[in-house]
Amino acid sequence: MLSAIHQNYLQSVNNLSIKNIGLTGKNPSVACLIVDYSKSPKGIVLSYGLTSKNGRPHAEINALNKLPQNKINNKTVMYISLEPCFKNNSCCAKAIANAGIKKVFISSLDPNPNIKGKGIKFLKQQNIKVTHSSKSLDKFQKINKYFYTHQTLNRPFITLKIAISKNGFSKSPTIKNITSEQTQYFMHRMRLSHDAIAVGMNTLLDDRPKLTCRLQGVEKNIPKIIFSNKKNKIKNYLSLYVDYKKLLNEDFSLFRNLQFQSILIEGGIRTFKYFLNCNLFDEIIVCQSNMIIKNSSKKYFLSMKSLKNNFKLKSSYQYGQDTIYKFVNKCLVE
Repeated sequence: MLSAIHQNYLQSVNNLSIKNIGLTGKNPSVACLIVDYSKSPKGIVLSYGLTSKNGRPHAEINALNKLPQNKINNKTVMYISLEPCFKNNSCCAKAIANAGIKKVFISSLDPNPNIKGKGIKFLKQQNIKVTHSSKSLDKFQKINKYFYTHQTLNRPFITLKIAISKNGFSKSPTIKNITSEQTQYFMHRMRLSHDAIAVGMNTLLDDRPKLTCRLQGVEKNIPKIIFSNKKNKIKNYLSLYVDYKKLLNEDFSLFRNLQFQSILIEGGIRTFKYFLNCNLFDEIIVCQSNMIIKNSSKKYFLSMKSLKNNFKLKSSYQYGQDTIYKFVNKCLVE
């Protein structure tokens, strides 16, 4: 059983890992803390590191590079949210050993079958004491769910997202944005965390969405996917053919050849309902405003009652004036 101090530091690296989600390319977002216990039983943080934008350097390297010289002693401890990588050439596990650190706490094992367990094995061979956290602190699968899904299931994590009015309509004949400005910010944060954004052809032609992440101080070029029932090509879009009259198999084959770890499907409602009926999703995000829409077509209606009856509601909370609902695929829940 880990002491409360070690549990708190592991919880801290798990929380820090969230910061760079969506910015680390093909690598997971990992955090690292280096703590000195020589002067205080509670430990003093000497350095920290996060996985760099675009994936390199890794968190451990960044933490070691920021560490003042001659600060490592026999009571210096490293906490990492994910097992350090191990390769024959340069790697994090070797960098940790070369730095002289003798004790490492790890929140989670790497799900990558080419790496899993190898980093820990190497560290132990170097007489470094390694402790893998208890299951309650093994948060990697939740924090880096996109990376985890891609590594274990060989496909992207699929999120279906839609915004609807209080009475269930996704489109107004007179108003462009049916959710609040705060919720628009939330949606851009969702775009930031995903590798690609997808919409149906009708949405592209009717609404001309920019499909960009418009957050101050953030630069991320997000690939765009278009679903079309015609085999045509559109500049700056990856086109995927979908026959909306036939349901796809539930094996995610449409997405398996894509190199994305996560895809955010933003609609419109025909595309949303299509992938919903095909059971091709991991998560559903519904942003429901307090607006009542009148004179909208029935084809833009989405039944929240049906969603609640057929899918597992994971959470719901107020976001500004709106309510954010998160559903998960019952077939894929742990």
